[in-house]
Amino acid sequence: MSNANLQRSRQLSSLKELVSQMISVSELSRGRASKIIDEVAKKKKNFLVIKNNKPQAIIVPIDVYDELIQVQEDYKLLKLALKRTENLKQENCSTFEEVVKEAGFSMEEIDKLAESVEIE
Repeated sequence: MSNANLQRSRQLSSLKELVSQMISVSELSRGRASKIIDEVAKKKKNFLVIKNNKPQAIIVPIDVYDELIQVQEDYKLLKLALKRTENLKQENCSTFEEVVKEAGFSMEEIDKLAESVEIE
């Protein structure tokens, strides 16, 4: 099979997969909602909800939703951190080791404490 045919085959496969994940609002209202929700929960499938031939919503498993929310929160924090450090001058900064020393600790004490801390 040539590269062009292989690429076309992959595109058709992707298109078939995409179409199989689309569901209209009217299908949901005809009693398929329960079946779709079961597929989302048990088979970890995603569905694109269509209304008047336009995408309106996405139905995803709860763990995917939680992950998306976490990524969104991380992105907001990263943007905030970048904004806060935009005008930061190197001479106004301290190394971690300097901060530890100024706080009256040694790096060995910090290392020992770090071993007992569990980060989620």
